[in-house]
Amino acid sequence: MAEPGPTERQNAPHPHAAQVDPSGRYLIVPDLGADLVRIFSIDAATGNLTACAPGQADPGDGPRHGVFWTPDGEASSVQMLYTVNELGNTVSAWTVSYPEDGCLTLDKTQTLATYADGVSAAPDGSKAAEVHTSGNFLYAANRADETFGAEQDSMATYSIDPATGEIAWLEATNAHAWFPRTFSINRAGDLVAIGGQTSSNVAIIARDPETGKLGELLADLKIATPGTPQQEDGLSAVVWVD
Repeated sequence: MAEPGPTERQNAPHPHAAQVDPSGRYLIVPDLGADLVRIFSIDAATGNLTACAPGQADPGDGPRHGVFWTPDGEASSVQMLYTVNELGNTVSAWTVSYPEDGCLTLDKTQTLATYADGVSAAPDGSKAAEVHTSGNFLYAANRADETFGAEQDSMATYSIDPATGEIAWLEATNAHAWFPRTFSINRAGDLVAIGGQTSSNVAIIARDPETGKLGELLADLKIATPGTPQQEDGLSAVVWVD
């Protein structure tokens, strides 16, 4: 970084996640500190990485996690990357391109809040956490917003236009967890497991695959000892394997 970013947590690069793109030829690394989505090409023979031109987020966004998406069950040239931005409490949409010469490129087309219009992030440390897709819907978790009451944070749901990849706000629902750092959607798309880091619980939520809407709490499993608010203890990750 040539200079610090606009927030106190952006005094140095902070690569927060890493994932291989659908082609298997590139590694994508959202960098919360530098407001970049770093891109590396992968040498198939050696595994060595070569840095490409990164995707540029807005100042203070703090991109944290990302997910690739193509239209569900449709042959299409549309491919998107969606990122959740921890510091900005937003999600961004990026078009993904594969030039004949050169690296994968990202072009940011949208940034939307993880809250409904007229609702703002809680002032005391609310921060977006993780992002996933299922079908033509995008989901993001909000930590410490307590939108649904004390120790009850929210999930944000967006619809995805299958023709363009454009996202639109759909709804906010109760995460049934405090500081939901992690969540996972099952293969059938009808259940979501949400892990509350501070509440140290796994909430199983119903999901309608047709409308994308999240429904009632079906089960709530307590795991070990509750964490400390705004700290990194408690439950850290939940993964659905089916």
